[in-house]
Amino acid sequence: MDDDGHPVPPRWHAPQPADAILRTARAVLRAVATLTGETDLAGAARDLTSAESALRGAEHLVLQRLGHGEGTAAAQLAAALPQVGTTLTAIRDLRLEARAATLTGVQHALGRLRSVTSLRDLTTQIPVEINRLGYRRALLSRVSGPQWSARAAFAHDDPQLARDLVEVGSSLPGQIGRELPETEVVRKRLPVLVEDAQHTPRVHHRLINLARTKDYVVAPLVGRGEVVGLLHADQHAERPSVDDFDQRLLGLFAEGVGCVFERVVFLEQLGALRSRLQEQTRSVGDLIDGFLGSDVLAAPVAPADPLSRLEGPLAELTRRELDVLRLLVRGRTNTEIAAELFVSPGTVKTHVKHVLRKLGVANRAEATSRYHALIRR
Repeated sequence: MDDDGHPVPPRWHAPQPADAILRTARAVLRAVATLTGETDLAGAARDLTSAESALRGAEHLVLQRLGHGEGTAAAQLAAALPQVGTTLTAIRDLRLEARAATLTGVQHALGRLRSVTSLRDLTTQIPVEINRLGYRRALLSRVSGPQWSARAAFAHDDPQLARDLVEVGSSLPGQIGRELPETEVVRKRLPVLVEDAQHTPRVHHRLINLARTKDYVVAPLVGRGEVVGLLHADQHAERPSVDDFDQRLLGLFAEGVGCVFERVVFLEQLGALRSRLQEQTRSVGDLIDGFLGSDVLAAPVAPADPLSRLEGPLAELTRRELDVLRLLVRGRTNTEIAAELFVSPGTVKTHVKHVLRKLGVANRAEATSRYHALIRR
């Protein structure tokens, strides 16, 4: 990490065994050139890939000359042939070893990504991890509908290029159906190798020209059953170009990133749900605190009984007779009054007689009229 907490990518240096093998290859090629009279074969060995190609040419040349030579020259050529073969085998072994180490690097890269807990950090870290796998430049794009637009990039020793790639790739998004490599990746959900990108039609030429890309690999980032992003990589740190191995490698890495993406999305959704629940809990708590702090739960004040404040005939009625009068005024029958007061109909009949007598009325209708007249006073 740097002082700002950002991951610092490794600086790429060819391992010492590769340097030693390259020196051996050049020495063998110079020896073959001397024996065959050819011009400097070693000059074509700029790196391991070109050295391998030059050694194969030298091997073919030696076999050709052996078919026509004899004597000391033939013996010298025959002695050079095993040296060519041994050096070719060393290059192949080193390449296999490097590829095996790269596959292990994919596991380590995915392990680091699994510790990320936010989509924002994951977006930033993915191009860095692609660089750690051995690619000098990487681009992560978001697929939304028919468009794919850049979200994060990494360019070894050229942070300005990384920023420019994101700016161009977001302001001028690619179109599914317009750029054929990305269209094929989205539709088939498989990685694609693009060779000679500068002369390939229907690619994103603004990005290609900006980065001066010769060839690149693009792989799908699949989440929840849909292609949600694209991973681009080019300029391998130890080879002049990317090939079908890089195509398979980036595809494998993209599959793992898809699983990490789903996990991070789940964690963010879970965190958002937890926040909403906590907010709701706080809101309910505030509501209860306010409710308990108010006078809402104070004992209700019973409304004044108008009959309890009256004098005259109503004041002569007993508590039970007042209850019977209230129900009688509401139109209840003796049976209904008995059920409501939990007494017998006979008891109610007796109470009604006492009420009529004390109010000085002859029947229930007069009792009702007398009641209303008395409480309006």
